[in-house]
Amino acid sequence: MQSAHKDFTLAPRASGRVSWWESCLLTLLALGFGYWLSPADPLLVAASFPWMILVPILLGVRYGFLQGLFSAALLIAALFVLRIAGNELYADTPASFIVGMLLCSMLVGEFRDIWERRLERLSLANEYRQLRLDEFTRSHHILRISHDRLEQRVAGNDQSLRSSLLSLRQQLRALPGDHDALKTLADSVLSLLGQYGSLRVAGLYRVIDNQRIAQQPLAVLGEMGELKGNDILLKQCLERGELVSVRSDVLDRGEGGRHSMLQACVPLIDTEERILAVLAIQQMPFFMFHERSFSLLAILAGHIADLLMSDAQALQLPDADAQQYSQLLKRSLSDARDHGLPASLFAFELAEDNGEEVQRLLESSQRGLDVQLKVINGRGSRLVLVLLPLTSGEGSKGYLVRLKQLFAERFGQGRELESLGVQTHRFLFEGGDERDALRHFLFNECALNDQQVAV
Repeated sequence: MQSAHKDFTLAPRASGRVSWWESCLLTLLALGFGYWLSPADPLLVAASFPWMILVPILLGVRYGFLQGLFSAALLIAALFVLRIAGNELYADTPASFIVGMLLCSMLVGEFRDIWERRLERLSLANEYRQLRLDEFTRSHHILRISHDRLEQRVAGNDQSLRSSLLSLRQQLRALPGDHDALKTLADSVLSLLGQYGSLRVAGLYRVIDNQRIAQQPLAVLGEMGELKGNDILLKQCLERGELVSVRSDVLDRGEGGRHSMLQACVPLIDTEERILAVLAIQQMPFFMFHERSFSLLAILAGHIADLLMSDAQALQLPDADAQQYSQLLKRSLSDARDHGLPASLFAFELAEDNGEEVQRLLESSQRGLDVQLKVINGRGSRLVLVLLPLTSGEGSKGYLVRLKQLFAERFGQGRELESLGVQTHRFLFEGGDERDALRHFLFNECALNDQQVAV
């Protein structure tokens, strides 16, 4: 009874043969006891209460309908035997005694069987729920252990996506102009992609003329085998210019090796559709093999390609800062269109009064991954463009609140942007083809031209 699987039976169970032997023996003992008490009336028919009826009732409660009816039939048979033997008391057979004994034994046995069937159904349901509870308990413990390990891993890694890209940008800026950026930063690029994709075996390969891949890897993670140039995943990745992977159901059946030695290929492609390199993934955990992980790898690869390659259209701009800014604008458009990643763009048009001081305050408010561009627009006003990558509309509202607090601290309470003559224009990258809308925002609303920013 201390077990979770309790035995809710009406009486201790016995095998079929034992129950019949007990029914017969108990009935005969009751007859013997009745003969000992009253030899003239062993069935106690003449007593004020028919005590002998308790025997079939007890057997019906214990074993069910058939055993109770069998005991009652034995007692009735004994009654007829005593009558034939010449017992004067039973010369006139009491019909009420016979009918009452049969009805009581059958009713009690029938109800006992009904409740036994109900208890069996409840017991089966209880066992099923207990089984499901045990499965849930094991799954819960496994999930809790996994969650604890994930917490430890996240707690030990203080590098966010923003800080990772910012660190890579700083490494790129520190390189001399004549260095091969891809070759020099290949280990850092593969380490960054491997961290966010939980890659086990992968290699980074240079792509030549957007068509063929170099045989020697720039960097490898794990024991990467020799890459075949005619691999189907690699060919599709170069032809389509996008991430391709083996279907998860094929991988789950263990048939991925029949199609390709790789599980996925991620191109490092910039906003001008130029493929700089390919990340060939040979092994990655199955729990990471889903659309969100692949989208994150594609986004990271695109940003890294933008950092490593120059934008041809932006190179036509006379200002190097404008080149980089235009490149990041195109990447934000691409991320919003292809991956649904938001971004925000602010244009602060400054007045002549306090213009320099307001501009310095805006520069001091710049966050790690934010990019600013200072230009003079067609209306002759100073314009500060602030791009907030990976920042939604709610995040941009928080940026404005923080900016207003800085202005209040600097110029006094009650002095907001509008009171200082600052006009604020905002554009949100929310997905879809927004290139025309962005051009209208920059060239019409902000009064810029294509020699200042290129999109």
